[in-house]
Order: sequence, then C-alpha cells, then structure tokens
Amino acid sequence: MVIFRSYVGRKTVVRGGPKYVLLEATGKCNLFCPMCPRELVHFEPVDIPMPLFQKVIEEARDYLEFTVPYGAGEPLLNKRIFEMVRFCRERHIRIGISTNGTLNNPDRNRQLLESGLDYIIFAFDGATKESYEKYRKGAKFEETRDKIQEFLRMKQEKHSKIFTIVQMVRLKDNAGEVDAFRKMWNLPGVDQVRIKEDELQFDGVGIPRPREIQKRQNPCHYLWQGPVYIHHDGNVFPCCYMWRGEPLGNANQQPVAEIWNNEKMQRLRQAHLDRKIEAYPDCVNCHAPKPRLPVILGSFVINSLAVRKWIPVFEKLSLLFKISVFEHRAVEPPKADANVRG
Repeated sequence: MVIFRSYVGRKTVVRGGPKYVLLEATGKCNLFCPMCPRELVHFEPVDIPMPLFQKVIEEARDYLEFTVPYGAGEPLLNKRIFEMVRFCRERHIRIGISTNGTLNNPDRNRQLLESGLDYIIFAFDGATKESYEKYRKGAKFEETRDKIQEFLRMKQEKHSKIFTIVQMVRLKDNAGEVDAFRKMWNLPGVDQVRIKEDELQFDGVGIPRPREIQKRQNPCHYLWQGPVYIHHDGNVFPCCYMWRGEPLGNANQQPVAEIWNNEKMQRLRQAHLDRKIEAYPDCVNCHAPKPRLPVILGSFVINSLAVRKWIPVFEKLSLLFKISVFEHRAVEPPKADANVRG
C-alpha cells in the first residue's frame, strides 16, 4: 500500500519497492527469432554472476515480491538457473521464468518441478510447423512441442502447482492461428494459453499498426512498482523497455533500493507526472501495453505473482471482446485461417 499511495499521491520518492525485479540470467540464446532485438543488436553471451544475483535478492528480500531471471537470452542456458530459483524460494520470494522449451528434457523438467519455481512461460509462436519454425528459427516444431508436453505430463505426475502458460506472440503470419493455438494447448497442466501482442513492431514481421504513438493517459506504473531491469553487468534500468538508454546506476556498487529513488529516477517519474516525457525517447515510443487506470490501481494492491497470472486473462478479454482494458490499443480479433487445424 505504500507504493500505491506514492503513485496516487504523485510522489517521486517511492518507499517499499521495487516489488518486481527482472535480472538478466544470460545473454546467450540458442535460437534466432526475427521479432527479437537480438536480430539487430549484439548481446554479450555471458551469464549474470551468481554473487551479483544473490546480492540483489538479499538486499531486496524485505520488499521484493516476484523476480524473473529475464533478458535477451534463454534462461536454461545458465547452468545455475535452478540454484537461482532455490535461492529465491528459500527467501520466500516468488520466481518465474520464460523459456523457448527447446532445452527441456526429463532431468531439467525434474529440477524445474522440484526447485520451487512458481511460474513458467513456454514461448511457442505458432500452431503450424511453417509459422512456428519461421518465428523460432533453429527450433523444430514437433520436437519442441513434444518436450513441452513431456513437461506437462511430469507436472501432472508430481502434482506440481507451477503456474504454466503456453504463449504465442501474435505476428503477421500466425495471426490466423489463434483459435487453433488455443485448441492445441488445451491440455492438462496448462493453466493459461496466452496470445501476446507484438511489442517491438519490426518491419516485415509484426502486424502493421498506426505509426503514431498515442500519448499515455497515466504515468507509467512500472516506474513506481517495477519491474526494474538489471543487466548481467549490474547496470540498472527503469524497465526492460529502456535497456538501450543510460543506466540509473549499478547494483554492484549500490543497493537497488537506493538506485530506485536516485535523482535520475525521480526526474523520470516527475516527467511522467507532468506529461513531459520528450527527453525520454524510449517512453515516447513505447509499444508496451498501457493499462487503464482501474487496472493500474488494481495491480498495486494485488501481489505480483497474481498480476502475472491475470495478464493473459485481460489480454484475452481485450482481444476477443474488445473490452477496454488498455489505452489506445488495437484489439481487432484475427480472422481464422481455414487451413489451420486445431
């Protein structure tokens, strides 16, 4: 509630947070995806040092609700990912990961299921071999599908409560597969099927949208509650959409709580409060979903894991029923492809 009061009270100093942190587990990836920033920018193929990960979690344990080892790479390529999960859970901090599923095998599945992981996303961008292998270059449709299904079977056998999402980013050549994708993953062990809108909008890949970016109606709630994004070298950014800009500070040198309220961060919050964000191009051009005020306020009073669980529900309502959950967001449902089978 302290963070909630800071947001509604238009305060630039925010105590008791951030409650949600993203730490770049690794810059390594085994796939090449045309909608990923890796196609345009070189990411160092290194893992976050375990001492830095532990330092951030230890310093933040009194206020942190949820963390995701997240970045430009595939988290299962970091051999200490299971240790990271256990480290967080031993400190009663919820943790989730997003994976492409290509590296899953019975041993990794067992470690994921036994480590205490709370939440997992399997990114699987298509209901057909053609679209999936176009958007997940280097992966094989049947092979990855079988690996995810094997994880789901083991989850059922072990009566695991890991909240499991299978996710498709809706792009130009898979937009007609939404219904088939939902049917394909209507399986025991799948808690939500998520259709995620493309946020990067690379030419030739994404579904064309108006070039004009609509001004946001409310200050960005990420700046008050997180997720703050921490690079493998310790550089701290206001959010994962601002990773190309100037860092706020470095977590190797200062506690994240101090960086979270330093002069740079206060100036950024004030710019959002004043609706004068021209000095922040990443904010001006941000394609991230912008929830309406009631949704924002609700996110402050619900724990971060619950918010993550509800995101696919809100997106489904917005996409299928044109419910006004987001500001200025196209929600036209795609036309089904008659050639796609469930």
